[in-house]
Amino acid sequence: MKCLIIEDEYNAFNYLQSMLQRVVPQVEIMGHEDSVEGAVNWLAKNSHPDVVFMDIQLSDGKSFEIFQHVQVNAPIIFTTAYDQYAVNAFKYNSVDYLLKPIHQDDLAAAIEKFERQQFSFDQGMADRLKSLMEPARKKNRCLVKKARHYEYIDVKDIAFVHSEDGITFLYTFDKARHAYSKPVEKLMEVLDEEQFYQISRAQIINVDAIAKVHPHLNQRMKVEPLAGLAGVDLVVTRLKAKGFREWLDR
Repeated sequence: MKCLIIEDEYNAFNYLQSMLQRVVPQVEIMGHEDSVEGAVNWLAKNSHPDVVFMDIQLSDGKSFEIFQHVQVNAPIIFTTAYDQYAVNAFKYNSVDYLLKPIHQDDLAAAIEKFERQQFSFDQGMADRLKSLMEPARKKNRCLVKKARHYEYIDVKDIAFVHSEDGITFLYTFDKARHAYSKPVEKLMEVLDEEQFYQISRAQIINVDAIAKVHPHLNQRMKVEPLAGLAGVDLVVTRLKAKGFREWLDR
């Protein structure tokens, strides 16, 4: 059995790899990627494995983004720390899962299911799985600390979000900057995707804050914000560029 492991936590990768070698001694691990971009590049350049073990939350986004950029010609066994309700829901779509922390019996059962059945995984399946992970409601406010007290910021007042040295900053239309406690990826999960777009691992942009968009180096794009909102370079990564253009053209 040949497999690809897509997992951004190194300890989790080592744990899964060693467990796989115990359960399936003849397993061949063809590769390990820790990001959406890395997985897309690997799948585009290599023969696809018999099965892919895929974490849902990766270092630069959700693994569902992989299917927007490359066709995956292999069954997927998801590894996830999401709640049991959501996990059980997509079990019925003939795609198995391993709930973290992974137990050896669960891994053995998933592999047995893989060996018994012929799977197919297409973009429609990816969209259904993605819809199960969408939060029930979108965020309206962000709580920020100011000296010895707390204030809240209306989400609609956020022009863009930028992470620097591990700190998330909210830049508002009134040209203020506020430190925020949650990382960019977690914040994006609860923002309105019609209004906000995560252009890179470290940045989110509000469509109302965009003045112009320019081509940039290496197939990237540079966002020019409205006058007075400059302060950091807002650059759309190459992997995000196509989706960003489609988002702008809605």
